[in-house]
Amino acid sequence: MLFGGMPTMTGNSYTRGNIESTDNEVTIKTDLIVKGRDILFELDNLHKSMLLLPRDQKLEDKYPELKEAYDAYNELYRGILIADKMRET
Repeated sequence: MLFGGMPTMTGNSYTRGNIESTDNEVTIKTDLIVKGRDILFELDNLHKSMLLLPRDQKLEDKYPELKEAYDAYNELYRGILIADKMRET
């Protein structure tokens, strides 16, 4: 089902933009603002603040040592953060 530029009734509100839905997913091809907050902006900031490394499943499948290194880094990183927090208290 495709909803173009026409307002579309969804529940108790109207939407504009491009919203596509299938049996398995809904794709929103416009900004998604919730209570004045841009969801993609918030997710990007969260990702940056957590210092998350990007993952590439295809490369990890091809090179298992890449996944092992990623997991080891995350474990060490968490340990350091916990130790730093404990020292601060």
